[in-house]
Amino acid sequence: MPGRHASDDRRRFQRDLRRAGLIGLGVLVVVIGIGFAARTLIGGSPDGDPAGDGSAAATQPVATTGAPPATDAPTTTVPATTTTAVPATTTTEAPRPPVRPPSQVGVLVLNATSVGGLAGRLTEELADLGYRTVPPDNHPENLDSSVIWYVEGYDREAAALSEQVPDAELVLFPGDAPRAPITVVLGAGHQE
Repeated sequence: MPGRHASDDRRRFQRDLRRAGLIGLGVLVVVIGIGFAARTLIGGSPDGDPAGDGSAAATQPVATTGAPPATDAPTTTVPATTTTAVPATTTTEAPRPPVRPPSQVGVLVLNATSVGGLAGRLTEELADLGYRTVPPDNHPENLDSSVIWYVEGYDREAAALSEQVPDAELVLFPGDAPRAPITVVLGAGHQE
């Protein structure tokens, strides 16, 4: 005679046993997932590689717990997974060469004002600082503010030269064939 709380139905007992097995399997999956997450947060990788560089084995053993399934209960096989470590890539810019000294920088000074001799005087100052200067000239039109045009690759040299023309705006050279890598165009706002 069965106990007071025992079921008379054998199929119901087997169904309950399968449910308990599935719940146990679900708990096991959650515990393994938490373990992988914890290992990753601590510094290893989820595939068991403590260094995270692919040097450890790529597969994990599968742990099993619980009672063996009933004879007519379906069995579930969980396939092992393999992960492949992908090396991390980093992008780095090539180191920029040092700023050219004034002796390696050609400069043209143009006068875009009605003040005579302005470009010539700045050309002499820049030559005294060691710049390779070309003969000064006049700009075809008058400008309100000064501009320092530079060819590509001379942005830092133009910035250094701008200390001599603090009111000038630095601009990449708009044309094709400048007479010098840096062209200073003095506008009406330039103070000697």
